[in-house]
Amino acid sequence: MKQNAHFNPKSSNWVISLVIMLAISVAVVFGSEAIYGSANKKYTEPVEVDFTVASTQEIDITGTDASDYNITAVEEAYDAAGTLVGYVVKGTTTGYNAEEPIEMATTVSADGTLVLGIEILKQKETEYLGERIATDEFQSQFTGRYLPVVITGDTAKGSPIDAVSKATISSKAVVDGVNQAQAFVLANYAAAAE
Repeated sequence: MKQNAHFNPKSSNWVISLVIMLAISVAVVFGSEAIYGSANKKYTEPVEVDFTVASTQEIDITGTDASDYNITAVEEAYDAAGTLVGYVVKGTTTGYNAEEPIEMATTVSADGTLVLGIEILKQKETEYLGERIATDEFQSQFTGRYLPVVITGDTAKGSPIDAVSKATISSKAVVDGVNQAQAFVLANYAAAAE
């Protein structure tokens, strides 16, 4: 006669098995958090930009694919010693008001890895809501952030930017504009160091 395996509450083997499974589960959870944290650590906090842009010089972009990135102008940015430190990329991005795009300038580091700053040049977003993308509080979040940038809570890899409350579409448009500026710089002027 075959004997079927069954649960025996008097046996201590099930307790040992349960403890081992629990330990493995905890190790997997904490291990994956540690791996994720170390892989994305550079995106969590802004870095200090330890120089200022002293001068800029416009670049001719007629031979580039600027329109594919919604880029309207690019300037080389130099520090006080005359060293190329970045690119000021001017372009447009579509927010909540699709009829009037947001015009913005994004300063990207010369190697294309860091946002040195952004400026909203012109916008006609929703009054009291979307128009807050032009505030220093919103724009200053970008300074010193590794690219790409993402809206906080997005699962994509990147530096988190807090959206303006009740103006996510406008905020996302600015994030998209910054990432487009980086993509243009990488495609035309820099090779990113990963």
